Amino acid sequence: MRLIATRDWDALTMSDIAESASVSKPLLYHYFSTKADLYIAAIDSAAGELRRVTRPDAGIGAAEELRSSLQAHLDWIDGHDLAYRAVMQGGMSGEPGVRRIVEQSRAEVVDRITTRLSRSSADPALRITIRGWIGFLEGACLDWLATKDLPKADLLRLLEDSFTAVLTSTTRRRSGYAPAPARNRSS
Repeated sequence: MRLIATRDWDALTMSDIAESASVSKPLLYHYFSTKADLYIAAIDSAAGELRRVTRPDAGIGAAEELRSSLQAHLDWIDGHDLAYRAVMQGGMSGEPGVRRIVEQSRAEVVDRITTRLSRSSADPALRITIRGWIGFLEGACLDWLATKDLPKADLLRLLEDSFTAVLTSTTRRRSGYAPAPARNRSS
């Protein structure tokens, strides 16, 4: 992942990768027929690890589950910032295989949250709300990794609060709540 995240992927050769991994080039080709296959396998491994560490322990309350999953997410990206950035912004992040991995991870989070809320992931308002919040989570984490100008504990609270806010808004709308019309601010 270090090479993927720190070097221009197009300029990187299988020889560079073999040397960095202290293996022979033929051994790499034995397991990965192309450089793209190797990239996708590395991304899949990193994304799978992140999904595993953020799965909450069974039997804890919803608020603690959210906090524990978010804390695990932040700890993992803090310790694997190059891998996270490679998954989200790397040179091949737009490739279909990489997009599939990212979408699989997002779908698992949506399913995990809707299951925890005892709701169907087929509920379009809830699905859209959660997927939108995941976009916020990813953007906030990328910004934080780039700047580190906010303490991790504050970022955790921001992410918790934002999730609660968007979920509350969706729940209110679904139960007939309609916010008051916006006032004209120019008067």
